[in-house]
Amino acid sequence: MQRLSRVDSATRMQYLVGGHNGAGRVNLSRDTVAAALKKARELLQEGYMDVRICTPRGQVLLPDEFDKLEA
Repeated sequence: MQRLSRVDSATRMQYLVGGHNGAGRVNLSRDTVAAALKKARELLQEGYMDVRICTPRGQVLLPDEFDKLEA
C-alpha cells in the first residue's frame, strides 16, 4: 500500500460536502464524485438542510443540481 506524503494529500483535489441540522454544521471531504453524491444524499435523508457539494474546481451545487455531477 502506497502512503501519500503530506504534500500529496494536501494538494489532492477533493469534493467537499456540507450541510447543517439542529446540532450544527458538518463539512466533509470525499475523493470521488460518487462518494460525494452518496454522502450528500445520506445527509439529506438524515434531515440535514442546506446540503451542498463543492467540486474541486470550486463549483457549488445544491441538491436540485446534483444530477449535473452524474452526467
